[in-house]
Amino acid sequence: MPANGNAWQRSLQAAESAGRLLDELGVDQTRQVDVFSMCEDLDLWLAFLPMDGLLGAFVPEGTGGVLITDRRPITVQRYTAAHELGHWRLEHGHGLALDGEEHVFGANPAERERLAQMFAANLLMPPPLVLSLLARIGIGDHGPVRPDQAYFVAREAGVSYEAAVRQLTNLQVITAADATSLLEVRPLTVKSQLAGGRRPVYGYADVWPVDEQWNDQLVSLRADDEIVVSLPENRSTGYRWMFDEEIIEITPKPEPPPFGDPQIATHSSGELDRFLHAARIAASGSAPSAALDRARRLHVEDASPPEERVLHGGAAVVGDDYLPGRAPKLRPREARRARLAAASGETPASETNILVAEAAGTLDRPVASRDDVLIAATGRRLLGVRFVEPGPKTLRLQHRSPYSSEPPVEEYVLHAIVEPRRQRFSIDQLIEDPGEAWVGEVRERKIHEPTVHVDDPERE
Repeated sequence: MPANGNAWQRSLQAAESAGRLLDELGVDQTRQVDVFSMCEDLDLWLAFLPMDGLLGAFVPEGTGGVLITDRRPITVQRYTAAHELGHWRLEHGHGLALDGEEHVFGANPAERERLAQMFAANLLMPPPLVLSLLARIGIGDHGPVRPDQAYFVAREAGVSYEAAVRQLTNLQVITAADATSLLEVRPLTVKSQLAGGRRPVYGYADVWPVDEQWNDQLVSLRADDEIVVSLPENRSTGYRWMFDEEIIEITPKPEPPPFGDPQIATHSSGELDRFLHAARIAASGSAPSAALDRARRLHVEDASPPEERVLHGGAAVVGDDYLPGRAPKLRPREARRARLAAASGETPASETNILVAEAAGTLDRPVASRDDVLIAATGRRLLGVRFVEPGPKTLRLQHRSPYSSEPPVEEYVLHAIVEPRRQRFSIDQLIEDPGEAWVGEVRERKIHEPTVHVDDPERE
């Protein structure tokens, strides 16, 4: 509908128009908005084509239709589709709209584009959705908001990091100064932190950190997104988390001969002397530069990321890290209280541990040195898995010893619905049977609800 009044009033009308459209279509405004299905529900045709120089277009042919480039990430595609719906809604579908980067995301576009931007932001991030997401992470409606929390809102709403920050500003959750500070942080930096310091394979993909509380849960994501599974693991026990593909029939091996057995004395005394001499030179720092260069090269090779390990079903292991258990970091006064309580013997050991943990507040704080590592403590295994094929997936892990044929002591199962990349036409035109259950899961974006049943042909 055409907007009236001054510029501020017209912007408010555009935002209200987005809310009314959501109400008219019966969209749950506390869940991620499926803008592509909205186009179909409005009898608008939808196509994804390799357009050069354009992000999208509204074409008033027939009932009207939306064109989206297939050469940009899904967050850009979603925002562009919402922008084109803004042209259709605000102008009754009259006139051709060809939108490039400056129209969809530009800071100073023509008013026609600015109103479509306001419409798109409130269509994809209506206030009920944003406020419900903030409540889930314990933030009120007036901040403050950290970069990782802003990324959480962006990922759950299916928009870019920048779009989420700007909408938080529009809704007065954060100030303009806060927004400027948040926009100085690169989204890739936040994603790398969530992945345990590892850069995602594709910078445009989302990173989903999950832990043991997600066991037997369902996560809805898109092709190339990465799940980072964080599970407790104590390596001193000999048990570790293993994928199904890693588990093979284990045959017992004979015990190794005792230390000092002549059978294992494979080095002559001369070889041993040369080895010890080389070790002393290296320890003194006077090793030849060529040897140091070789050592540096070996260190670089060891530090390089592991190659992808492909699992059955179209998933790839892209990261495998271990974070050792660490002592909690206390402020000086709290640390002194804890030491005095332990030394006096007045506080039982169990209560002392509770005191230390409460004083620490969190175990996720960065540590300053290796001295905080606790020997034989339980750490966290971080497994990064990238999904490359669409459809329902099931990820299974077993906590067991790789050297024993005993059954696993624990299992971890995570279900995933992977949305395909969009090309040419809408999702209903990409699949053979629109009635398949997983298609509905994709549309509804059931991110945190437990799955009722996910077919797993490998278990039949």
